[in-house]
Amino acid sequence: MTVKQLIFPFAFLFLIPLPVSAVSVPPIVSPQWLIKNLGQPDLRIIEISDFAAHSFGGNVPGSVHATKSDWRYVADDGALVHFAPQELQKIIRGLGVNEGDGVVIYYKGQNSDEILGAFYLTWLFHFLGHTNVGILDEGWHGWLKAGGPISETLQKTRTGNFVARPLLALELSTTELDQIRGHYLLVDGRPATHFAGKDKFPANPKYGHIPGSVNQPWQDYMRKNAKGTWYAKAPKIPPLLKRLKINRDQPILLTCFGGTGSAFNYVIFYAAGLTNLRLDDAGLRRWNKRNLVLENPNKQKR
Repeated sequence: MTVKQLIFPFAFLFLIPLPVSAVSVPPIVSPQWLIKNLGQPDLRIIEISDFAAHSFGGNVPGSVHATKSDWRYVADDGALVHFAPQELQKIIRGLGVNEGDGVVIYYKGQNSDEILGAFYLTWLFHFLGHTNVGILDEGWHGWLKAGGPISETLQKTRTGNFVARPLLALELSTTELDQIRGHYLLVDGRPATHFAGKDKFPANPKYGHIPGSVNQPWQDYMRKNAKGTWYAKAPKIPPLLKRLKINRDQPILLTCFGGTGSAFNYVIFYAAGLTNLRLDDAGLRRWNKRNLVLENPNKQKR
């Protein structure tokens, strides 16, 4: 198998026939769209927040609650990675999601972790073969701004019949990333100072970035309102794609420190019309644990 054969085969996986849904969810859901479609029998809504915020701070009518940590575990090497597909299927069924449902995901925005968790779950649905999913643009902030209805009650759920049909080629292992990174565009989603080797997350033992990668920080999409609520605004064309004038069919590899920043870029890129995307879930946590090559422009920090 050639290097180019390692990435292109996954494109046809989007052609696999899946159950027809009664409602077609756009990748980026406007509050107006959701207001119009509230009450659709085949629409499920998931809020990413802490349980107190969901229970006592109001919620989108019909929504159920989940957190960023529901979908992942710490591997033996310290990397945060998603559970096996069958375990994810069980969790999603527990939220009342059925095989043919459309899904809308939103976040409260008390912190950036809630937003990262919402974008990560959106990617996970794609990975599990369920692409009829979208994220609410601007989250809870956007919902309130649009005058969306607010519920003070908790949604009762019945176990759904969601079926995981993993599109394995949407994910990229550390080994494969190291093998093919020189042949494709590799986008690092970490903050610009981390990419430049000037700073790093405390859990990251090393400074710098993978040679040949380019930077599209997930923070570029973030905003904060006057009340301190965080939200993400999806651009029509992400800054990096505008600068590089990337062809929509071009394969793109996505990495960051721990997967959620990569998922943020995945959803934004996908909404902009790019579907030839592969995500490194283990990220630089695993890359650095294996002592793989890094490039550090900042000579003062190693």
